[in-house]
Amino acid sequence: MSLVLRISLIFGMVVIAGCQSMARDPILKLTLRVTDDEGTPVEGATASFGGERRPRGPGESSKGVSLEGKTDALGVFTGELEVWNARQSGYSVMKLGYYPVSQHSYSAKSVIRGKWQPWNPTIDVLLKRIKNPVPMYAKRVERGLPALGEKIGYDLLVGDWVAPHGKGEIADFNFLGTIIKLDNDNGDFEVTLTFSNLGDGIQRFTPEPAPCVFPSSYEAPAQGYLSEWKLRQMRRSGVRDVTSFDPKGAYYFRVRTELDKEGNVVKALYGKIYGDFFFMSYYLNPDGTRNMECDPKRNLLKPAVVTNFNRRVYDVGP
Repeated sequence: MSLVLRISLIFGMVVIAGCQSMARDPILKLTLRVTDDEGTPVEGATASFGGERRPRGPGESSKGVSLEGKTDALGVFTGELEVWNARQSGYSVMKLGYYPVSQHSYSAKSVIRGKWQPWNPTIDVLLKRIKNPVPMYAKRVERGLPALGEKIGYDLLVGDWVAPHGKGEIADFNFLGTIIKLDNDNGDFEVTLTFSNLGDGIQRFTPEPAPCVFPSSYEAPAQGYLSEWKLRQMRRSGVRDVTSFDPKGAYYFRVRTELDKEGNVVKALYGKIYGDFFFMSYYLNPDGTRNMECDPKRNLLKPAVVTNFNRRVYDVGP
């Protein structure tokens, strides 16, 4: 091969490599349509979405890229962005006076003619208003019952089991855990929750799906509370566990209730739970209203000395 031909081939390979490194990534186009909790379009919200862009030259690594803008009078933001990997992308929406929607994942399907599919889908985003956050007793609970076969109380204001199992004084929740053992591999675990006062109770609700950071309603219901609640997990060998525990569920509850002679609620404390017993975050409003908007910066259970464990247990959202 002649010297001229070898130089030409080398030059051609360099050009091809340069073109590959400068090749455009496929285009991701999204439309975010933002409304508040009353269905009103939110104008002027900061909306963004992004993904990953491939290396553009030798020695470079992939990096995250994003596009940001404001929603219009209809609450809409539309944009286009070069994204190498839109199967792992996401979007965010925020505005002062609203609970933010942060880093919610979005996964595109495929690329057709340089465009990520589906092309320009409209994603509805709920941006709930911040109305009246109040201090609450709030805590993340990640532990099981300290004993089985006996009624054990939990004091929500203290954040601990009632004595002798903890420092609690008033049993807001009363738990009775039992195990029905059939053999070494099969059995049932059941938890029964009861309360200390007439009118106390609990009821399930379906929280707003992620990425909503305030997934409850603004107020707890006035009625519909059950005085007893049972949860069961059934284990059978060779079969997947059957359970009524719902880690993605939620509850409203009412405790420390006082009734008049006609059975009407005169006084009570209302709260909510995200998750299920005993991996949950609970919130108790001490002001006597049904307001469920917690101000996480004013957690009434926050310890004086903050450790990494305390931060995980006591630092909760709204």
